[in-house]
Amino acid sequence: MHPVQNRPFAVSPSTNHHEIIVSASTTTNTADTVMKLAKSVGEMLKDIPYVKALAGLIVQIIEIRDEINTTKERSHELINKVLERSNLVLDGLLSVAKSSHKDTITRIEEKLMKYHKLLVEVLSVLKANTAKGMFNRVVNRKSRLSDLEKYNRYIDDFNTGFLTDLVLQLYIGGTPQQAVLPIATALPLLYKPVLPPPAQLMIGRDEEKSRVIHTLLHTTMPAHIAILGGGGMGKTTLALSVLHEHVVLEKFPSRYFISCEGLPSVLSLVGEIANALRILLVNRDAHLIDTIISSFPERSILCLDNLETIWDDETMRLELEELLSYLQLQDLSIIITMRGTQRPSRVSWAKPLLPPLQSLTYDSSKHIFELTCGPVDKFVEKLLKTVNGIPLAISLICALLQEGSESSKSLWCQWERTQSGVLENGGKDRLSNLDTSIHLSVHGPRMQEDPKTIDILAMLSILPDGFPDDERATEELENHLPKGYNLQKALRTMQRVALVQFNTEGESRRLRMLDPVRAFCKQKLETPDVIRDGITSYYVQKIGHCPDVSDPGGHAIIPSELHNIYAVLVQAWKQGRCSHSVANASILFTRWSIYVGNPVEEVISLAIQGVVDLPSFHGTCHSTLGQVYFHRDKLDKAEASFEHAIVLHQQAHNVLGEANDVQNLGEVYLRQNKLDKAEASFECATELHQQVHDVLGEADNVNNLGQVYMRQDKLDKAEASFEHAAELYQQGHSVLGEANSVLFLGQVYMLWHKLDRAEASFKHATELHQQAHYALGEANDVLCLGRVYMQQGKLDEAEEMFEYGIDLHQQAHNVLGEGNGVNSLGLVYMQQDKLDKAETSFEHATELHQKAHNVLGEANTIQNLGQVYMQQEKLDEAEAMFEHAIELHRQAHDVLGEGNDIRNLGEVYMQQNKLDKAEASFEHAAELHRQVHDVLGEANSVYNLGELYMEQDKLDKAEALFEHAIELHQQARSVLGEGNDVQNLGELYMRQGKLDKAESLFEHAIELHKEAHDVLGEADSVHNLGEVYMRQGKLYKAESLFEHAIELHQEAHDVLGEANSVHNLGEVYMQQGKLDKAEASFEHAAELYQQAHNVQNLAETPMQ
Repeated sequence: MHPVQNRPFAVSPSTNHHEIIVSASTTTNTADTVMKLAKSVGEMLKDIPYVKALAGLIVQIIEIRDEINTTKERSHELINKVLERSNLVLDGLLSVAKSSHKDTITRIEEKLMKYHKLLVEVLSVLKANTAKGMFNRVVNRKSRLSDLEKYNRYIDDFNTGFLTDLVLQLYIGGTPQQAVLPIATALPLLYKPVLPPPAQLMIGRDEEKSRVIHTLLHTTMPAHIAILGGGGMGKTTLALSVLHEHVVLEKFPSRYFISCEGLPSVLSLVGEIANALRILLVNRDAHLIDTIISSFPERSILCLDNLETIWDDETMRLELEELLSYLQLQDLSIIITMRGTQRPSRVSWAKPLLPPLQSLTYDSSKHIFELTCGPVDKFVEKLLKTVNGIPLAISLICALLQEGSESSKSLWCQWERTQSGVLENGGKDRLSNLDTSIHLSVHGPRMQEDPKTIDILAMLSILPDGFPDDERATEELENHLPKGYNLQKALRTMQRVALVQFNTEGESRRLRMLDPVRAFCKQKLETPDVIRDGITSYYVQKIGHCPDVSDPGGHAIIPSELHNIYAVLVQAWKQGRCSHSVANASILFTRWSIYVGNPVEEVISLAIQGVVDLPSFHGTCHSTLGQVYFHRDKLDKAEASFEHAIVLHQQAHNVLGEANDVQNLGEVYLRQNKLDKAEASFECATELHQQVHDVLGEADNVNNLGQVYMRQDKLDKAEASFEHAAELYQQGHSVLGEANSVLFLGQVYMLWHKLDRAEASFKHATELHQQAHYALGEANDVLCLGRVYMQQGKLDEAEEMFEYGIDLHQQAHNVLGEGNGVNSLGLVYMQQDKLDKAETSFEHATELHQKAHNVLGEANTIQNLGQVYMQQEKLDEAEAMFEHAIELHRQAHDVLGEGNDIRNLGEVYMQQNKLDKAEASFEHAAELHRQVHDVLGEANSVYNLGELYMEQDKLDKAEALFEHAIELHQQARSVLGEGNDVQNLGELYMRQGKLDKAESLFEHAIELHKEAHDVLGEADSVHNLGEVYMRQGKLYKAESLFEHAIELHQEAHDVLGEANSVHNLGEVYMQQGKLDKAEASFEHAAELYQQAHNVQNLAETPMQ
């Protein structure tokens, strides 16, 4: 027997593959057949009232067809489906009626009554569409259409498989083996297509598809393949795609697809296989299995889709596995699709086993959407990322947006309110509704075996980051749960039904729910209180064992659990489960959140409301909240919190707590540039720490005083403070504290421009931080070393250090430090003239600082981005960036940063030739820098004013300002700044024709730039000295200097400076009469100007 490969039925792309579209003539024939069947059944079973009533109802539905005069198409579609289902129902009933077992119909009485009730409602809906008159046709048309669509779905969902079961039981299991079905029952069946069409689109499964095809084609024995995975993962899509592949068709001309969805038993499956093989009812006897086995042609594939429908029921599992073992034929390959990760036994599955299907990548999800609906906007991006690459969810998103009734924005807003429930296209089956698909897994037989498994699933839905796949962690959590809860077994069951899956992060494996599954469980499942208490006490104990954020032991445990701890603590406070241990855990959680660079306010705020009756504890909570505000740059709120904490600790006579609060208040003043108040606070805190003999607390305050002195440019006092703090830390055996003091000492040396000593300090600090196993401190040391190398002009070494520092901050989960590292890397790229890479780095750093809620860091990176735009001559963008940076620095109370922004804005105005605005900006910047005692910032602003006056040809004013800038830079011990001042003063003298003075100043500037390791500044001064010699007619000296300047500009990666020096070298050659060399120089200069995008100088270059 050969299978019928092409039936005269076309499968509608808008429906599932169970639905068959037939022609008008076919419909008429079917109606006649069903009418005859209904009358026969009604007559033969007239003693069974509900069967007779059902038959009569079907006749009424057939007869009303010609009376429909509104929404005809939809009404006829519904009637056709009723005929299809009723044909099967009546045919089965007639088979039973002709047997000697009519009494068995009572087994299905309830289901027949349900079908009767459904058809009564259908008839009522159809009658509503027989209204006469135009008015009646128009009124409520939308409502009638909605009803028709609803009952179309209800008919689709109604399962007639119970009749197949009954018939098979009667004629296989319930009668003598020789019994056969009466020939009279061999009426035409409405067979489903042997092979449904493939999905229109399958993206992101190429690797799995290739593996399945390779196994089918290259396995010597018939292949047995299990496609496993969670609900909605595309198992059916993958199977059908494989079955329709041309190379598979060539080897396997006969392919059969059986959907097991809705099949209630193994007998039902046997009947469906017989239908696929077109085995007539008269041949379905006690030997049906043998008939099936003999009916498969050579080189066939049998695909059993959604086999878990039957296999999940333990009472049928053995019977199903026995059937599968019978089907392991010489020429029959088998593909099954099943939810979960477990394969039926007694089958020799092809090796290597196909792993369960995982979520699609975001790129694949995006590609599916683009091919289906078009470009991805920000709301679609959010939706696609939220559904975690579940193919069913992606297809439902596409379907909803294609309907046109939803926008991507409205769909996202609905998702935020209802989560997985929003993803449905009107149906209630697993392929039309994401909640239904998840529900089937959550409440399936395997999960129902032990109801406590669903309790544990509900508990795990509380945890946004899943749970460690670690035996010790599992045992510890189980110890916190009531007796009788087997956590290991429950987790194994959830994994088998694919409700949780492994997710690897770094070296750890975690069991996670996909976000839509977790959202469903949070909304639909109730976690028992005893389970909530267990998960709370587990995490309270876990963080209680790691109170020190600097302890490396805690770094391997807490950062990966912070989101879970947050969720558990918030739930505990909101449900009124307050305790001293939960409050202490809230304090520790908040400190850890600050440490990782994402300070969280909510948990400690809830704790404050819950511990008002404990002054000392209340004070610590307020102090912790103040630290959150401090790290979020909410300095006014931080100040108020610390002041409140001081009062509470004084009331509780807690001197140590008071000392810490005063110290924290000093740090707020330091950030606000209130240096006198900061100094007074740290001195007071020092006395309090001494009063309670807290050496380490005293050391912290001495260290903080050093930072005040640094800001006041009292570098000698700062150096002494950091050295004293290091001694106190040694006395208190705090390697970490000592490392921090040495780090600050290196920063003092950088301000003095003692780069060798700074480098040595940072390297020593690195060793100490490594000794203390404090990755965050080491990361900061490395970044500081990178800055030393930058000032020394060692840009490759600086780049290497910054990249290493970024890695360390990532390992330490410190977003703020990572942002600082990326920002520093951008500065290297700027010096290397890699402006595109610099721009990308600053944009990334901005995102990181925003993520860390660090307004000051964000302000600094925006400022640097503005400088990139200046170098790219994007002056409007640069102006906007500096204005934004000003706002952010004001928000962060950083007057010094604001002064730098305004100075940079002045430089933009200079390039825009808005000289009045530039002058006002430089003067304002100088005032701000004086306000915060920032001599270096004031010197730079004075220098800029000098440049402005030189531009305006106000040379006397410019000369005075450059001389004043030299004094200020000397006072600030900035050799680099002094070098720039001297260089500009030399240019001024050159313009005045005072070449001897200019020559002397350029030589001095060269020395200063060398001392500052400023290769670029040295290159500019050498170039300027060459111009002096050219003006003096000392051409050979000029030639030598321009050649040296070219080398320096190349070393500094300064293409524009190199172009200028090459251009001037060409002019020297011209004056020397070396025209070939001059021509080559000008051509090279032109190339360099093009490379530097400098159109003006390119146009002025001869020979071009």
